[in-house]
Amino acid sequence: MHKTSARAAPAGDPLLDFEDADLMPVERFVTFKVNQLSTAFERQWTRIMREKAGVSLSQWRVLVMLQAGPATFSRLVEATGMNKALMSRSISELEAKRMLTVSATPDDARSITLTLAAKGRKLLQEVQPLALARQRHLLSALSASERRTFYAALDKLARAAAECEGWR
Repeated sequence: MHKTSARAAPAGDPLLDFEDADLMPVERFVTFKVNQLSTAFERQWTRIMREKAGVSLSQWRVLVMLQAGPATFSRLVEATGMNKALMSRSISELEAKRMLTVSATPDDARSITLTLAAKGRKLLQEVQPLALARQRHLLSALSASERRTFYAALDKLARAAAECEGWR
């Protein structure tokens, strides 16, 4: 049950829904909704990558990040948000498949640098049309104005999440 409020909240404003709530239904949490969407996207793309490319989702992300050029292990962890153990496994598997190369980072004995190999580049070129078609399909569900608003909102939520980082 929700407490009634003297002030009328605009219909559908989740923030105002929470102001006077005795109970916050999990399906109204922004984190829950984003996670549901992310899970649906990831489940689908994981299946596609396994079937079409023979790589996992985390391996796909590593390869895509390396398209821009060589990167250190720590840079990839930071950019993808993957935990270090998953990143390490993904890199080892990609190296075994000869899709990337691993080398020592100059001037940093504790770091490794990863570089996209020809086989990894070829895989990306083969799968890129499908990845782009999928993005076009997903984004076409929104109008141009909604797409701009959605991306701006995602950026704002990312900044807000970063501000919550130290909360206990």
